[in-house]
Amino acid sequence: MNKLLGLLLGLSAAFWLNAETLPAAQAEYSADRIISGEMGEMRQKVFHSFGKERVEMQMEGMQTVMISRPDLGKFWNLMPMLGMYMEIDSAKAGQMSGQMPDDMTIEKMGPDQVNGIATTKYKMLMKDKSAGGFIWLTAEHIPLQMDFISKEGGEKTRVKMTMSNLTLSKQDAALFELPQGLNPMPNMNSLMGGRGN
Repeated sequence: MNKLLGLLLGLSAAFWLNAETLPAAQAEYSADRIISGEMGEMRQKVFHSFGKERVEMQMEGMQTVMISRPDLGKFWNLMPMLGMYMEIDSAKAGQMSGQMPDDMTIEKMGPDQVNGIATTKYKMLMKDKSAGGFIWLTAEHIPLQMDFISKEGGEKTRVKMTMSNLTLSKQDAALFELPQGLNPMPNMNSLMGGRGN
């Protein structure tokens, strides 16, 4: 599993599990999103509908689609060019990030501006202080910007997220469903003909 994908899944799981302290988006929308850090820069197209989210991006030269379904407790990672998908539950997503999402506290800091847009700034912090940062939400509670740092040993990893071209509009429900015609990705045992070690 790509390290960046694991981090994205972990952050999403953290937001789900902290729904009572981090306000959920109160509008359907689409936007362009850039995530940057030591691993490089990733450009995404995001579609959101009251907790359900679809993220389209290029990873290692191949189109990848991530669908988040908090109502089902699942993520789907689609690889249309390969005709396959991978299903991940929210607990597994937290493990992949190397963090425990339910150990995150979120504190409201107050009003702020991001690119001329009025937002509310929130502080996020793991209880063991291994990671933390800030997230800026619009009046509709849409995450417009994020700045997050995690520490492992003596090494720090910083990830920044910014959104642009935000459009508030109703989204097609089909965007958040598992498409027909894709097969589940085989695990390593399947690829080896069912053999173990």
